[in-house]
Amino acid sequence: MTVLLFDIDGTLIDAAGAGGAALLAALWHEFNVSDPRPVQLHGRTDAGIVRELLLNHGVAATAENIQRIFSAYYKLLPAELVERAGTVLPGVQALLERLMTKPDCWVGLLTGNMPLSARLKLEHYGLWHYFRAGTYGDQALNRPELRDAALQMAGNMVGQPITGERVVVIGDTPLDIQLANAMQSKCLAVCTGGFDQLALRQAGATWVVPDLANTDEILQLLGSCIECKHPMKLANGTGE
Repeated sequence: MTVLLFDIDGTLIDAAGAGGAALLAALWHEFNVSDPRPVQLHGRTDAGIVRELLLNHGVAATAENIQRIFSAYYKLLPAELVERAGTVLPGVQALLERLMTKPDCWVGLLTGNMPLSARLKLEHYGLWHYFRAGTYGDQALNRPELRDAALQMAGNMVGQPITGERVVVIGDTPLDIQLANAMQSKCLAVCTGGFDQLALRQAGATWVVPDLANTDEILQLLGSCIECKHPMKLANGTGE
């Protein structure tokens, strides 16, 4: 049994900047910042992004202020998703449909998005129903710190603790790869989020593909993991 954990932005969807626009609008709405400066978003957690955004504009990053930003963000995001007319990335829906037919494969999320923003985005693009569970950006300021939460979530999905060897991370940034390596998991990296093949290979991805459009190729790459006939290795080192 294998757990596949997907990133969202740049991996499953291109939201055409809707998330970043909604965050900057929330900053203006809540704290009257008339000319907000964007921060680096790629591969980061929403919790870390909002903290930096507040500090960069002279606003204390208190729990109350962070919650104010997120409350406004959740209200503003749906309209931005509609207005910016992003898209599901090539091959994503076909791949998810095929994975749903494999009883030895469990599909979840490993994303920097907050739980509600992840749901808003994926429901907008018709993808939410494919995912059994997720690890989200409310659980750490920095993406590599999601390691333990992701492994615990993966174990909860299958009903027993598992090691990172039974997990594959699918993402589009070096931070996705860094997290997979921290989990001792394999990583399928896609070049749909702004990083080229060289950058993703140098970051240590197990496999690098231009996108997820070739479903058969992707399944062939993942085949040794998905169709492994060996006993599943549990966290205590035993098999079943």
